[in-house]
Amino acid sequence: MNYLIITCHPYKGSFNAAAADRIEKAAKAKGHAVRRIDLVEDGFDPVMSPENLRQWGAGQPSDRLIDSYQKAITEAEMLIFPFPVWWGAMPAILKGFCDKVLLPGFAYKYGAAGEMIGMLTAKKAIVITTMETPLSVFVDHFNNPVEGAFIKDTLQTCGIEVSSFMQIDRIVSGGREHSEEKLKEIEALI
Repeated sequence: MNYLIITCHPYKGSFNAAAADRIEKAAKAKGHAVRRIDLVEDGFDPVMSPENLRQWGAGQPSDRLIDSYQKAITEAEMLIFPFPVWWGAMPAILKGFCDKVLLPGFAYKYGAAGEMIGMLTAKKAIVITTMETPLSVFVDHFNNPVEGAFIKDTLQTCGIEVSSFMQIDRIVSGGREHSEEKLKEIEALI
């Protein structure tokens, strides 16, 4: 299986970076091909400029990174997104990735009634989020915006089946033992 890990945490010593490393190591140990995209390291610009918007409307990638990201997605069978939840949502750089890479004509098309039809139906995804907020508060009080905006409105709309969604709370206050336990759980997903 071809894995594509898409990371976006600016701190190389983060739990998210450790999770990506564990996933890569576990997948390679099982004979899978693994590619990583690090949006921060790549200097990906998440801002949609007027020119980007014009190109988006025409279903055209607006720079060389987008071309390479689309190629990586095309070649992958499993997309893995480990990311922190900031202010109840994905980091802006990951949102910009979705806006600028998952273009009409590549990730989806419009049906006769104007509905969006996913074009990435052969893809699966694992989504791993980290936050300090207790999960019960995130789900009950905030209505789990990651599940709505990222999983349902973005990935599933594009036809990507989310096979696992792991939410890790108390990422700082849980301590080292909590983090190590969660890394083992992540490794077991592969």
